[in-house]
Amino acid sequence: MELSPGAGLAMNTKKGIPLLEVQGLKKHFFPQMKFLEEQAPPVRAVDGISFTLQAGETLGLVGESGCGKSTAARTLLRLIEPTSGQVNFCGTNLFDLKETALRSLRREMQIIFQDPYSSVNPARRIGHILQEPFEIHGCRDKKENAEKATQLLERVGLTSGHFNRYPHELSGGQLQRVGIARAIALNPKLVVADEPVSALDVSIQAQIINLLLDLKEKLDISYLFISHDMGVVEYFCDRVAVMYLGKIVEIAHSEQIYNSPMHPYTTALLNAIPSFEPGRIKQKTSIRGDIPDPAILQRGCAFHSRCPIKEKKCEDDIPALEEITPGHHVACFFK
Repeated sequence: MELSPGAGLAMNTKKGIPLLEVQGLKKHFFPQMKFLEEQAPPVRAVDGISFTLQAGETLGLVGESGCGKSTAARTLLRLIEPTSGQVNFCGTNLFDLKETALRSLRREMQIIFQDPYSSVNPARRIGHILQEPFEIHGCRDKKENAEKATQLLERVGLTSGHFNRYPHELSGGQLQRVGIARAIALNPKLVVADEPVSALDVSIQAQIINLLLDLKEKLDISYLFISHDMGVVEYFCDRVAVMYLGKIVEIAHSEQIYNSPMHPYTTALLNAIPSFEPGRIKQKTSIRGDIPDPAILQRGCAFHSRCPIKEKKCEDDIPALEEITPGHHVACFFK
């Protein structure tokens, strides 16, 4: 029995419209005030990012821990509510939808979480966890749901023997496969993979990445792939967006990013990748210090306090994200 495809608003798409279009997305967190205390400045976790994702494409969103990658992913899926901006999924503005319409559309948008253990209910068996998506979206036939759950286990490289096990009886790699199975249960068009391999051993990482690639080909899935591992992103992604302090500083096709980076932050990230290729020459760019406090509003370029090539202009003005060559956008005055 084949898994039935989702039937949401996203199926009514027009030719040429991106699968996902993010425009000026912001998410600011306001600290809780104490009595008679002035409102503290907000934490600008995501501060006006824009990008598109085409059907069948994999876009990598990369940057250091704390740059706002995971917050951006959860905000664009409306797992947390945005401060401002717009997210269009197949031409439909997600932020305009009421709860009922949004729930219907969630069949087409799913997420794989970073920690496979905290993303499942430890008190429920694996089979029950995989049947939940079908139950939530209206399929009450227990026998049919159980058959679909077994199919999902087999599709991600597990067996029917895992059906009645509890999460603590599985390894991290096996449990992440369960998380992937749950994400693809309703045949989504978009899967957001939030650091899906960072908690796994290196040997298991390769297996999970290859599984995701295989599912992309067989199920026609598009991925927004969030990671801080530039080596994994190079292997997995078609395009790459580099994020720093809540902003995108460079976005381009993977080959352009890895062969001709134009932002000093991107270059520094690439320099951190261990290289065993004699022919690959790294640019001598290094950065010092930590990411500044996102609650403190800075003048000028967000990266200027750590940039090795900064000038006075960088401290006063904010560079716009501009297209330098076809498909290659950079936010830097010295591109």
